Amino acid sequence: MNTKSGSIAILAIVLALLATPLLYTFGSSAFSEKKAGPNLVIPAEAGSKCVEETAYMRANHMIVLKNSRDEAVREGVRKISHSLHNCSSCHTSREEFCDRCHEYVGANPECFDCHYYK
Repeated sequence: MNTKSGSIAILAIVLALLATPLLYTFGSSAFSEKKAGPNLVIPAEAGSKCVEETAYMRANHMIVLKNSRDEAVREGVRKISHSLHNCSSCHTSREEFCDRCHEYVGANPECFDCHYYK
């Protein structure tokens, strides 16, 4: 076998192997149904606003709650605005808000093992 054609063949095989995960992901997502997002119950109060922007809270609420917990437990600083109790004042039903989203993404938060949330 010619070394040039052998090198090209080896390069083609390596590229095909490297592209396999990408092709698999593209192929499976193209033929699968898109899962509808969770239907969350948002507070009905006019002009109500969360302590942070919606997009930020969707992505970082677990970090905000964890930091609030650490500050309360380790430093004795209790921020009402970023507490689980404050969340429950607007988002009154855990089943209609928290649980729907956590089930959708497959998360199992440990918060409710100790904390009561309506």
